[in-house]
Amino acid sequence: MMNPPMARRPLLGLALLGLAGPARAQPAALDFRILRSGSPIGTHRVVFTRAGQQLTAQAAVEIVVKVMGFTVFRFNHRHEEVWLGDRLQAVTSRQDRNGRVEEMTARAEAGAVLVRGPEGEYRLPAEAAPLAWWDQRRPGRPLFDGGNGKPLQVRWQRAPQPDGGMQFTASGDAEGEVGYGPDGTWRSFRTRGDDGSLVVYEPA
Repeated sequence: MMNPPMARRPLLGLALLGLAGPARAQPAALDFRILRSGSPIGTHRVVFTRAGQQLTAQAAVEIVVKVMGFTVFRFNHRHEEVWLGDRLQAVTSRQDRNGRVEEMTARAEAGAVLVRGPEGEYRLPAEAAPLAWWDQRRPGRPLFDGGNGKPLQVRWQRAPQPDGGMQFTASGDAEGEVGYGPDGTWRSFRTRGDDGSLVVYEPA
């Protein structure tokens, strides 16, 4: 669903080099603590529900950064994706960054995904999807930002892990390192904030 808002480039997001849809064996929920320079600043939770071939992923990100007791950054993001088999059906998103609210929707139509965001509308290929780190097969698709809907150009490098998992490094319109377990479950993420600070996800 989503990518941390403190990244230098859009990350929504979060996301194997193929055109398959969401991983078939998802847990009921994924929970992460978000750390900035080692200090907790928020949470990222994704909840999955299934109904036959339909998968719904609902993500919530809450971030509050304080300096000397004063809030200097606040971010709230609610993001929902609906999939039918390997095809994205719909997306709704609302994010609030320091009081600036952006909303985005997307829906599948014959041969396309129609995206409407704060900066306009986009007609994308049928296999397009928002950049969301929970799904390790996003790198094989045309991607758009899960917050504002803008198409993304992302380059990927993959690195198999000793335990059978996989790590991807994203560059371009999205920057970060994301890791998955041997079964494809999202287990880690790290990037740099606007101020260059290290932002790390750890399982809650």
